[in-house]
Amino acid sequence: MSESLEIGAELEEDIAIDETPLELELGERRLATQSLDLSIEALDARIRRSALILQPEFQRDYVWSAAKASALVESVLIHIPLPVIYLAETTEGDWEVVDGQQRLTSLHSFVTGKFPDGTNFRLGQMNVRSDIKGKAFKDLSKTDQNAILNYTLRAVILQKESHPDLKFEVFERLNCGSVQLKDAELRNCMYRGPYNDMLNELAKNLSLLKIRHASTPHKRMEDRQLILRFFAMKRNSHLNFKGGMKQFMNREMVTHRYGPPNEIAVLKAMFESAIECALTVFGPNAFRRWSPGDDRSPEGQWETKLNVALWDTLLYTFAFFEKRQIVPVADAIREEFLDVMSNDDTFVDYIGRTTDQPDRVRYRADTWRLRLDAAIAVPSGEARAFSRKLKVDLHAADPTCAICGQHIHLPDDAEVDHIKHYWRGGATIPENARLTHRHCNRKRGGR
Repeated sequence: MSESLEIGAELEEDIAIDETPLELELGERRLATQSLDLSIEALDARIRRSALILQPEFQRDYVWSAAKASALVESVLIHIPLPVIYLAETTEGDWEVVDGQQRLTSLHSFVTGKFPDGTNFRLGQMNVRSDIKGKAFKDLSKTDQNAILNYTLRAVILQKESHPDLKFEVFERLNCGSVQLKDAELRNCMYRGPYNDMLNELAKNLSLLKIRHASTPHKRMEDRQLILRFFAMKRNSHLNFKGGMKQFMNREMVTHRYGPPNEIAVLKAMFESAIECALTVFGPNAFRRWSPGDDRSPEGQWETKLNVALWDTLLYTFAFFEKRQIVPVADAIREEFLDVMSNDDTFVDYIGRTTDQPDRVRYRADTWRLRLDAAIAVPSGEARAFSRKLKVDLHAADPTCAICGQHIHLPDDAEVDHIKHYWRGGATIPENARLTHRHCNRKRGGR
């Protein structure tokens, strides 16, 4: 769909519906509805006094662009009929938006002058009313202001006498077959309960926000999707993953959606510990791919985009250990990761394509778990490999690759190589150390 949205084009939430009030008996579940024509002014007044709730727990965040919201306002001004909105009546008589949240939020934002994120709402490109481009509601003529406030929308109210689960079924069915909701957003409305509340709470975890390079949870709930992947894999084991990640996660949430408080607390603590370990070891590069370079350019680099396959692999294995086991060997674990990304072509391939195939999931988990076990199992005081501190000190003293003679820009792109090979009796001591590119050392056969 075009970002500019032509006038009269179908809006994101458009749905063909039967406007006839419903009263159905579905076993013990009763659905009763009422249809009303409500002006934007009346709807806005209810929103202002919190009697119309735009974002109940099952709704996603506001995601429309300013261009799309502007097109909606123009549609109102030229009297194009808008789709029906669905509202659910609460026991207190308030209304919650079941369908139409983006439209109502856009109209309320224009009347108040501010988008939900606090930015000013001024109209963008207008296809018909070019005379009002760049204007806020307060800048419009009295005639245009009244035209907006007096515009009526048809609303179907799911009355409070209805069974409480039915408003979620209505929401699901209205979005069935649509591409507008992501999987996590649908689960958020369909599988509400303590488990879902936990996912929403963990999306605010400070370590996760730092790893995501964000200050707030993801608007489209992609962070909740990641957290659920972790729990599904950890609870069921990578050995029991048979394919179909979407169904795998759905089963996890359906089975445990009403988990008792003690179970929820254990899961929450498990995630918090694992994500803190990831941040401790990798910092802002957690769950990102490392590319070690090639013959033409031996410099390596971190990717900026979070890799879901690495998320599954690293976080899953961190959850088998306590933080006190990870922190003392954080540098060694980081070096193991850089090494596997430099030297295990199968591992690299399996995080890059068709990542959810069961054999690839198992290979990644088993390979990384062996390396993690090896890093953690090294007895205290044993010099199995050069320390990261030595590497940083060598890089600060002379960041030149001892093999190719070129500059090494990042310590992560460097390896401390034995001048006399370890397997030939070379000691792991500073006097037998030199700095090389990872690529150059690999090509030489240093691993």
